[in-house]
Amino acid sequence: MARTGPQKIPGASQSYFYGASRYSGSDMEVNCGVVHTTEGMSLPSYNGGAMAPTVTGVPDIKAKRIRWYQHYDVDESARALANKLGGVETNTANAFQIELVGTCDDSKKSAWAGKRAGVDYLHWPTAPDWALAEVAWLVRWLHDYHAVPLTCVKDWLAYGKDPRRPGVTPASYGASPARMSQSAWRSFTGWCGHQHVPENDHGDPGSMDFARVIQLAKGEPSPQEDDVALSDADIKKIADAVYNKLLKTDDVLTAPSDAADYKTNKSWTWQTHIQDVTTRVRAIQKAVDRLIASKGA
Repeated sequence: MARTGPQKIPGASQSYFYGASRYSGSDMEVNCGVVHTTEGMSLPSYNGGAMAPTVTGVPDIKAKRIRWYQHYDVDESARALANKLGGVETNTANAFQIELVGTCDDSKKSAWAGKRAGVDYLHWPTAPDWALAEVAWLVRWLHDYHAVPLTCVKDWLAYGKDPRRPGVTPASYGASPARMSQSAWRSFTGWCGHQHVPENDHGDPGSMDFARVIQLAKGEPSPQEDDVALSDADIKKIADAVYNKLLKTDDVLTAPSDAADYKTNKSWTWQTHIQDVTTRVRAIQKAVDRLIASKGA
C-alpha cells in the first residue's frame, strides 16, 4: 500500500528513528490512532526499536510543551501493540501510535518515587490543558494531512487500582468493558487507547481526557469558556462599574455642534454628555405629551 501525505512530523526529532533498521514496519495508510502512556519519566529505549510506537511525547513541563521523537514514518506500522497469532492485525491495522511519557496510574496522581506530579512528571488523567493542547496539535496535523478523524471512543476507564480491593488489577486491564471486539477494531477509525485494542491486556492511558484533546484539535472552546447566564447581582455589578467609569473618567468627547457653548467649549466629559442627553430626552417627552394632549382636545 502506497504511503500518501507527509511522513515526517514537523519539529519531531529523528534521533531515535527505527524505520530504517531491522525493525522497520509495513506500509499502510493511517486512519486511526492509539494512545499509550510509558509509565516512566523519561524517553524509553524500546529495546532499540523492538517495541517502539510511531512517536513518543516527552513533556517539558517548565516550557509547557511536548518534545516529539519520531520512530517510524506516519504510514509505517509501529510495534507497541501485542499482535497474537490467528487473530486480528493490531500494529499494522492503519494505526498511528503515540506513547506519552508519564503515568496514568491514579495512585501516582500527586507523587511518585519522591517526585511531584505536574512538576517532575505528568499524570495524564489530570494533565493540564497545555499538555492536552500539545497532543491536540499532533491529532489535528494527522487529521489535516492524513484524514485521521477527529473522533474518539467514549469510555476511557481508570487505570488506578481500587484501594478497597488490593491485588485486583485496574478496570481498564485485560478483558475490560472498554476493549473492542475484533470486528469493532477492524472497522475502527478515530482515536482510542491501548486499553481499547483487542488481543492486548494493558490499561493505559487510563481515564485521560481525550475528549478534551479532540475538542482542542477542533478549535472548540472549553466548557468554562462557553457563554454563561449572568445573575441579577452580576448584571448590577457590571452596570455599576460602567456607570462609575462614565462619571469618573477624565476622557473627553467632541461636544454636539448645536450646544450653546460649542464655539468656546468643543470638548465635553462623559458626564456632560449624559446630562445633555437626559435634558434632550425630557424635552422630547414634554413635546410628545403636548402633541398628544392637543390631539385629544
